[in-house]
Amino acid sequence: MIGFRRAWRALPAAALLLASCATLPELSPEEAQSRAERCTSVIPDATLREAVGASSKAFDYARSVATTECALTGQRHIPGNRVTLLEDGVATHRAQLAAIESARHSIHLDVYILRDDDLGQQYAKVLEAKARAGVKVRLIYDSFGSITTSDAFFDGLRDAGAELLEYNDVNPLKDPRLWRWNHRNHHKLLIVDGRVAFTGGINVSNEYSGESTLRKSARKAGREGWRDTQVQIEGPAVAAFQRTFLRLWARSKPPIEETPDLFPGLEPRGHDIVQLLTSPGADLIDVMFPIGESKPNRKRIYTAYLAAISHAQSRLWITQAYFAPDDQFVDELKAAAARGVDVRLIMPGMSDVSTSLNLQRHYYSRLLKAGIRLYEYEPAVMHAKTAVIDGVWSTVGSSNLDYRSFIHNDEANAIIIGRDFATQMEKLFEADLEHSTEIKLEQWKDRGFWERTKEIGAVLVKYWI
Repeated sequence: MIGFRRAWRALPAAALLLASCATLPELSPEEAQSRAERCTSVIPDATLREAVGASSKAFDYARSVATTECALTGQRHIPGNRVTLLEDGVATHRAQLAAIESARHSIHLDVYILRDDDLGQQYAKVLEAKARAGVKVRLIYDSFGSITTSDAFFDGLRDAGAELLEYNDVNPLKDPRLWRWNHRNHHKLLIVDGRVAFTGGINVSNEYSGESTLRKSARKAGREGWRDTQVQIEGPAVAAFQRTFLRLWARSKPPIEETPDLFPGLEPRGHDIVQLLTSPGADLIDVMFPIGESKPNRKRIYTAYLAAISHAQSRLWITQAYFAPDDQFVDELKAAAARGVDVRLIMPGMSDVSTSLNLQRHYYSRLLKAGIRLYEYEPAVMHAKTAVIDGVWSTVGSSNLDYRSFIHNDEANAIIIGRDFATQMEKLFEADLEHSTEIKLEQWKDRGFWERTKEIGAVLVKYWI
């Protein structure tokens, strides 16, 4: 694939679209040009200026990135939303449970891990009560991610009237195609009454019951939870989240009728512009012989990241739980740093997957030599998958920067264009920096033989982590 940075210095948007045929179906020049023009017209200039402020530099960045991302991914940006940043598990589950309790018509929850621990029981209690009250409760959970959850937990939800979909059953007696286990539904989505949506990296499990280190009360009590991020979205973009849930449901169940209760009229609630990007994953067979929906759309989130990074002019701050990208992604980060962009990455100093720490450290020398600043978050497991660029572009979602997320997982990320939201994201990043240790190049050169050996070993298995 032609490098993004070089591509759009030499090519107009339509030609760039054709150059990226590895991520999209083949298009004629006419269709490519038409798609680029449609994307440009989706967000009026006045609407974009309301979102990003009066700065011409910010406007130009937002316009070019939005047009490119829309053209490359085929997903439009939707203006008129209010996006609320939820900085940890406590804030997220408080907001999500409150939304569920307020539901009148429908609750659609799509989650990778749903455990029958204390937090899972809180969700079950509320969901069962709403189902018995006549609210349509539909739940999608990943079979692998929720493998330790008891059958009795799910039976209780069914008995209350909830409808459940177990994604890619890992019981070989039910489905002997073991190669399918590598394809996982990694979404974290909640849509209530078609009016409010949530997404991010937060599962339903006790790891998220404690407050994040950002809260002084948590530090004093010594009960920090995993550090992760979620967003709550209200406005016209909620319909895109609802359709994503319905499409996934229809893969395995009879389609759900699109009634007015599921798609109510959604008035503008704010100035944030939201693009929902989903990347359908694939099992090992589908990777070798791609067909259907996953072939053109598998790299949507990856493509959007590259577009935003390649346009960056001032600040590029990424927080990532599992960092193991390909060479093109690393090259784009290095190119941004070479342009004078302030590139910083916060990654875990501890992890639930120990091999991933060695794998992320494999990249440190290349990144540090390019002038990129690296930090490891120390107090708790860093599980967030976020970025904020040039004070106007942000993403929060489920997708890690690794092969599993870009190839094998179903992922969902919200792209948010808006200065106010990006300012909150930058403050959150700076707060995380206070609890992180910076990795310096000279220090890194002095690491021991065993540390280097572990990095090499992790690289050999990075496709499978």
